[in-house]
Amino acid sequence: MTIHNETQATPSPPSTAPSPNDTTESNASDSFEMEPEVNKQEQEPNNNGTTLSPTTATHPTRTSTSDNESVKTRDVKCNIKEHESAISYLLPELPDLETEDIQVFHWNIKDWKSLETRSHGPVFKAGGYPWQVLLFPKGNSQSEFVSIYLKVADPNAYGLPDDWHVCAQFTLALSHPDDPTNYYTSSATHRFSADEIDWGFTRFYESKLMNRTLPQTGKGPFIVNNQANISVFVRIVKDETGVLWHNFINYDSRKETGYVGIKNQGATCYMNSLLQSLYCTSTFRRAVYQIPTDSDKPTDSVSLALQRCFYNLQYSDLPIDTTELTQSFGWDNYEAFQQHDVQEFNRVLQDRLEEKMKGTPADGAITELFRGKMKSYIKCVNVNYESSRVEDYYDIQLNVKGCKNVDDSFKDYVAVETLEGENKYMAEGHGLQDADKGVIFESFPPVLHLQLKRFEYDFMRDTMVKINDRYEFPEEINLDEYCSETDPNDPNDYVLHGVLVHSGDVHGHYFALIKPEKDGKWLRFDDDRVTHVTRKEVFEENFGDEAINGNGGVPLTLNGVRNNNTRMLKRYTNAYMLVYIRRSQLNKILEPVQGDTIPPHLKRRVSEERAASEKRRKDRAEMHLHVKVAVVTDSSFKERQEFDMAMFDDKNYQVTPGVHVLKVLKTEKIISVKQQLAEHFNLNNNNSKFRLWTIVQRTNKTVRVEIPLTPSDEKQTVESLREQSCATGNQNGFAKLYLEIPEVPMSGKFPNVKSDTTMVFLKYFDVMTQKMTGMGHIYIKAHDKVGDIVPDLIERAQLPKDASLILYEEVRPTMIEHMNPKHSFNTAEIQNGDIICFQIALKEEEAEKIRGQNEAATVREYFHLVYNRVIVEFKSKSADKQSTEEATIKLKLDRRSTYNTVARELAKALNADPHKLMFTTANPITKQPKDTLPFTTKMSLESMVPSILPAHEYAYAVDIESLPAPLIYYDVLDVNLADLEGKKSIHVTFLYPTLREDQQSVITVLVPRSGTASDMAEAILMKNKLENVTPKHIRIYEVMDGKIATVLSENQKISGLGEKHGSTIYAEVIPSEELSMDLENDRLLEVVSYHKDPTKLHSIPFLFVAKKDELFSEMKKRLQQRLGINDKEWQKVKCGIIRQRHSSTAEVEPIEKDDFCLVNNGNLGVHDALGLDRVDKTSRSRFGSMFERGIFIRS
Repeated sequence: MTIHNETQATPSPPSTAPSPNDTTESNASDSFEMEPEVNKQEQEPNNNGTTLSPTTATHPTRTSTSDNESVKTRDVKCNIKEHESAISYLLPELPDLETEDIQVFHWNIKDWKSLETRSHGPVFKAGGYPWQVLLFPKGNSQSEFVSIYLKVADPNAYGLPDDWHVCAQFTLALSHPDDPTNYYTSSATHRFSADEIDWGFTRFYESKLMNRTLPQTGKGPFIVNNQANISVFVRIVKDETGVLWHNFINYDSRKETGYVGIKNQGATCYMNSLLQSLYCTSTFRRAVYQIPTDSDKPTDSVSLALQRCFYNLQYSDLPIDTTELTQSFGWDNYEAFQQHDVQEFNRVLQDRLEEKMKGTPADGAITELFRGKMKSYIKCVNVNYESSRVEDYYDIQLNVKGCKNVDDSFKDYVAVETLEGENKYMAEGHGLQDADKGVIFESFPPVLHLQLKRFEYDFMRDTMVKINDRYEFPEEINLDEYCSETDPNDPNDYVLHGVLVHSGDVHGHYFALIKPEKDGKWLRFDDDRVTHVTRKEVFEENFGDEAINGNGGVPLTLNGVRNNNTRMLKRYTNAYMLVYIRRSQLNKILEPVQGDTIPPHLKRRVSEERAASEKRRKDRAEMHLHVKVAVVTDSSFKERQEFDMAMFDDKNYQVTPGVHVLKVLKTEKIISVKQQLAEHFNLNNNNSKFRLWTIVQRTNKTVRVEIPLTPSDEKQTVESLREQSCATGNQNGFAKLYLEIPEVPMSGKFPNVKSDTTMVFLKYFDVMTQKMTGMGHIYIKAHDKVGDIVPDLIERAQLPKDASLILYEEVRPTMIEHMNPKHSFNTAEIQNGDIICFQIALKEEEAEKIRGQNEAATVREYFHLVYNRVIVEFKSKSADKQSTEEATIKLKLDRRSTYNTVARELAKALNADPHKLMFTTANPITKQPKDTLPFTTKMSLESMVPSILPAHEYAYAVDIESLPAPLIYYDVLDVNLADLEGKKSIHVTFLYPTLREDQQSVITVLVPRSGTASDMAEAILMKNKLENVTPKHIRIYEVMDGKIATVLSENQKISGLGEKHGSTIYAEVIPSEELSMDLENDRLLEVVSYHKDPTKLHSIPFLFVAKKDELFSEMKKRLQQRLGINDKEWQKVKCGIIRQRHSSTAEVEPIEKDDFCLVNNGNLGVHDALGLDRVDKTSRSRFGSMFERGIFIRS
């Protein structure tokens, strides 16, 4: 069965509350019963019917897709006249929703046959709203069924406000007139409003069965002696959040909540949720506004783009766009479709902002807001010795697995580990000692970010998995017991401000639940929508859990809003990040941001942009009232280098530069336009003469002047002129005119254009400068010879009087016809508006010389070049994405160009060797490198880039610069492409003499595909001439995710090397200390770098000799020298032993003292590494294997 809704009601204006005898479009003999609210007991009814789909009566064929409007036929044995028991069966209570009113209404129809096609039952009240049954006895667009709906009676007549709405659960019942236990029902829930005033069932019951008893169920008949009963059970539900069962059509987030959402660019929901959290942290927003950005560009400046983002969130009425912000990050479309880790994004963003805040009024703001301190310690049990280190943190990662709540996680975080037995601690001056190892917090920041570790690496499945365990978080928490020092006057009391939620599997969807005001309400920020939520939606529904009921683990939602009737089998929606604010600073941190805090230049720029946007919107809205008139003059024609007199884009209202455009009312007369043009071009004096010509698009799509306007024509409207000017299908384009102004003052009239007199336009092609110039117009006689105009052409172009000219007619872009000077214009079929092009005749040797320079020797060749011209974007495949100046070059090329020609032109721009350029195609969606193009000398540019638009699109474009430029990646190799045959090209980063970035060189080596590491080492040495170094002294290794994946042995094959996604190949000269190391006593360690989190590595890992009996202080000096780091930077580096470096839960054991020996006392395991905690200057960190690549935000 299908259900529907009705939006136009038949008025039933009330004077008072409806009486039992009120009827509306029903028979006077009908009667009804109305029962008040009753007390009821919750009882789950039996559902053994079929599922129905509710709809509106005005759209009877549209079915609902709402999961929350669960509708079922019911075959329950009860008496519908016994209201208390009937309600418990037919109107079960809805979990978590508060009932405001329950009413029961019976419509006793005495004469079914006399009912109108569309009938209304009497009006009754429920929840203060007027209701009635809307009945279609012969069906509503479904003649085989009776259609029944519940409707809010005429809202206007009953004085309901414009924005009224009421949420109702209801059951409609057909029953035997004499047996209230014989009935058929259907139920639904709906949000009734001015947009949907009724809701019900188009296919409620089959018409042919209304007079029958069904033998299989005993149901019916429901029409007996022409009588029938329809009953309504309705529960009015409190809409606590204002969005219960909302369809979100015309929903206004700003109006309902005071906030607006952020559009999702593809997979940026993780970013949107964090941006809303930072925006609602008012102190942070004020600090961002304090960064000087007066002279910045939004797409190049992260600071300015974020200021504009926050400004728009504060003042826009619509969801904002973050494209400008992500462009400032240096991201392309591919990045916008990559989901990343919120914590990683937050860290990188704050690092970049902190750099920009230095030396400004905002300096130190991030530290002041988010920085806390913790102490890592090892304390001996039996002797008075403690080793400790205090470090900063900006967020805290808490374990979820094995913990019930935040308190449990903090207890786990500060839990003391006892070092005893074989794991005793080597204490300076005391030898091996039993010791306690742990962490204690020394301070908590004003804004505390808690990252819940919902993801872990599953070794069995070799992938990241999500932990959906139940994990509770409180609205308020005291953290004093986890802090070494507390202040009674300022305890570590924190109040929950935000919950960032992750829904789904490893990738899934992010949204934020935030309480922006101290005493305000909780809001859900879900991309472009902001809604109110209940406390349960903030807390209970995001604790996470295991199986609850049977729905396959799929969240049951309506348009992203929680379904109040159902729950999930498995809670895939749970908190991922918690934001707490120190209670004592709550007022300060959430203090509203006033307008005077915002930089004046920001307000001015955004205001100007909004004014321009509003003007464009107004122009679009008034477009139907106005016409744009485009006027071509000899002056604009003179600059025309391409086809036609000018180019007009009637769809996008763009026109060739130089063409004058004015906007006038459709109803305005052409004579009025003429007067405006006279004023604009200063043609009002008595000696000035001018006239207007129509411009039309011919059948061959060229644009040409046609006929002059007569005084009678000038009395027509501009709209009629536009209809003549525009091609079919573009009737809303420009009205086009040519303004003819005499080249020399004239006393008489303009030439009378008859059948034998024609006006043509002239273009001169200067072969030497390769430039085309418009030369105005002339009048010709039909029977004159083509050659008769040559003297005039010579004079116009200021050529020698004896110059020999060649003439062409520009018919269309692909047809440039030579004109015989001995033929008449009539024979040449020249007509008004035709364009004649001319040039100096060249000798053959002169022409060949010009062609040898890839230039045009004739008008025809020139137009062929123009027709085949395309702009291609070339981007370096190895360009640093973080650089503001991207290594991109745009070139105008001929689509017919060969591979060699393209390489030659690009090589000129790069100052490179064309034979060493290798091209790679780009993925049309992600714009990332795709396939390396084979070196084929005859391959055309069109074949190299299939995404090039057809030639005619360029020919008829107003500006080819505005067309999307196809992308090709390039590599500048160290060898000629011809030498690549049978060899493998490998990019190698050569490290020498240190690992400093300025001492690294990226080279490309060619190695036989069946070659070995030894062959590759020889190739590397050929590129880097080093004294006394042989291939045996070269180490080649492959790095993945900041760790060494493979160290190649001398005879190891290189097939497959460097082909894994994200791998990098490094080569280095093996240090002399390693060649002479004591293999029995010394230890070759892997050294890796990280910043705060040892599972997220960065920079270049390397192998390093740890010597027996060497103090760590001496070892550090060698490390510093190997890294090439200065003393100031080295002081910031913290060292530690990373236990089980390949584990996703790798932990760091800090090295606190310099006077101990790592090899002797470090208890180093086979899989342990030396870790260097230092800032990632390259921002090439990766988030394990959960996301495809790590986040970067350029400086």
